[in-house]
Amino acid sequence: MFAFIARIVVGHPWRVIAGWLVVAIAIIVFSPDLEDHTTGNNQDFLPTSFESIQAQDLGNEYFPATSGATGTLVVSRTDGAAMSPPDQQAAIGLATTLQNEKIPGVTAVTGSQQSFSPDGKVAALQVAFAGQPGDDIVNDAVPLVRTNATTALEGTDLQAGLTGNAAILVDSNSAYDDAENVITIATVIIILLTLGLVFRSPIIAVLPIVVIGVVFTAVRGVTAFAAELFDFEVSTSLDAILVVVLFGVGTDYIVFLLFRYREELRQGDIGDHALILSTRVVGRVVASSALTVIGAFSALFLAKLGSLNSLAPGLIIGVALMLVTALTLIPAVCAILGKHLFWPLGPGPEPKRSPFGPISRFVGHHPVVVVITIAAGLIVLAIFSTGYKSTYDTLDEMPSDTPSQEAFSTLSASLPPGALSPTQVYVKTPGPVPQDELATLSTNLSQVPGVASVTPPKLSQDGTAALINVILVEGPYTSEALDAVEGPIRDTAHSSMPDAEVLVGGQTSTLVDVRAQLNTDTSRVFPVAVVIVGVILGLLLLSVLAPINLLVCVGLTFAATLGALVIVFLHGAGYDGIDFSTPIVLYLFVVAIGTDYNILLAERLREEFKNGHSPAEAARIAISNDGPTVSASGTILALTFASLTLTGLENLQELGAGVAIGVLLASLVMAPMLVPGLSVLQRSAFWWPANKTKPPAADMDARVASAT
Repeated sequence: MFAFIARIVVGHPWRVIAGWLVVAIAIIVFSPDLEDHTTGNNQDFLPTSFESIQAQDLGNEYFPATSGATGTLVVSRTDGAAMSPPDQQAAIGLATTLQNEKIPGVTAVTGSQQSFSPDGKVAALQVAFAGQPGDDIVNDAVPLVRTNATTALEGTDLQAGLTGNAAILVDSNSAYDDAENVITIATVIIILLTLGLVFRSPIIAVLPIVVIGVVFTAVRGVTAFAAELFDFEVSTSLDAILVVVLFGVGTDYIVFLLFRYREELRQGDIGDHALILSTRVVGRVVASSALTVIGAFSALFLAKLGSLNSLAPGLIIGVALMLVTALTLIPAVCAILGKHLFWPLGPGPEPKRSPFGPISRFVGHHPVVVVITIAAGLIVLAIFSTGYKSTYDTLDEMPSDTPSQEAFSTLSASLPPGALSPTQVYVKTPGPVPQDELATLSTNLSQVPGVASVTPPKLSQDGTAALINVILVEGPYTSEALDAVEGPIRDTAHSSMPDAEVLVGGQTSTLVDVRAQLNTDTSRVFPVAVVIVGVILGLLLLSVLAPINLLVCVGLTFAATLGALVIVFLHGAGYDGIDFSTPIVLYLFVVAIGTDYNILLAERLREEFKNGHSPAEAARIAISNDGPTVSASGTILALTFASLTLTGLENLQELGAGVAIGVLLASLVMAPMLVPGLSVLQRSAFWWPANKTKPPAADMDARVASAT
């Protein structure tokens, strides 16, 4: 099949390119805007069976004025001193001013003497929005509240900062937009420099940037079509991840083809024949790699947490389009450019010295030493993964100069951090809510460890529902707050009024449910991804033991990578925890993308073994020829993901560092040394039930004939 595709593409390159342009332009012009299907609200990503979602629904029905997005407008003096009576009057007056301005999307701005902190340094005015966090009307209202508050305080010694779930989400979206720009610029520079150095050709350096840039735009369009057709939302992090996935994976596939093409030209093959042969051989590897990535990402569909399963369509569409690009558009461009592709120095002669020459001989002669040394090093790193600690504090993960972060810092210096987003306890009864039982509930909640205060109950208009706001001692996104809500607060709320429907909602309660669902999703996604990847490897390599070896190596690499993250961020940087989504996303990237390099080396090992070479000689040939390919590809991909560390967002920094470490381990250690070492140790059993089918290739004519 790949030989057929190669002959068609190389034989009709202009038609292939014209077809691509027509399709790409049609997608760009007619696709909906992906931004219309993007959200960062965790509640949008939870199944309706969870308590926090049911509490939100009850709040929407009985307390619509306070059940939407919320904000805390933190007013303080610019010099940090306690506010004087005139300052306090101005602060309360700010609430009245903003309320009277009738800002679109704002239902109420309130303040009273109870809004001031005990030390008199802060006034916490409450802002209620007409919608949920992430809604367009709320996102548009946040900057208006900030601007109008600043304008109203001009000429005073006061300043105001808006925080809360609405403002945090707006700032988060802005941070992701900035991150995408940083990632794109860094990725382009990385690809230009690395490919320029490896191939010494400006054309090859620019080629992936132009091609993948077009593919990225098309992927966003197709994903938007899918989101509109199947009615799903995607996470705000999708664009940033798509950039590095497409540029990373796409560059890998292009580099795989170019290395093999250059190898054939250096060995004396002619242009079109060399390109057809390279496309056929590499096409099988690239297709298997892409299917592995797609299969692993498909496991995300089993996750019920929307922030995870909503990543699957975009990533799958991206890799699928990149596969088609690698099999069609790239060979077509290469066919048109011909000898000019490697301008100005051409493919050059075979390198006289390569570090992979000695490595290949050492692996072939000392496989036991190689396997034991590498495995021991990975196991040591893997041990540190047991110290993994998660965090759900999305506010703390943003840059410290983020407006909502700065306002929260001012607030938490004078008031309990939990005042940022109170936990909401809703009560629903068939008739009027019993006042004595409601008072008992309030008293019991106030005595729970981790609770700073409880506001007086508020009744619905018909008297059959009540709302109690619980202020936590810790910040609403901290692990301590999550533990308090998940355990004693929910237990106390449910047991205090057993004959009523009592539901605990709010941001902290939502994160409690996210944490619970994430644990369930992880137990589903991990094994399914392994099975899918294992089946694809088995079909590619036509072996039983080889895929098992590769999966064990990949699993060990993932554990070692997570251990390295623990060392870097928890022990080194002193982070409180690693973002809760990092392990499962990192797992999929390391298993899927890291397997690319294993596939390339394993397929070359299998090719040389079937050509009649001994396991040691097959390893020498495979490492010598494809070692430079995986090392260059892996380095480019690792540097691409490492660009995430420049974003200022801790969750992206952790993901970027993790994937970079995992890819380097896979491309520099596992694929070119550990896997060949295992193949030498296990000899023919590694490829069972395959057998040697022919003697070593004698001439180039046979190889060209196999391509054509």
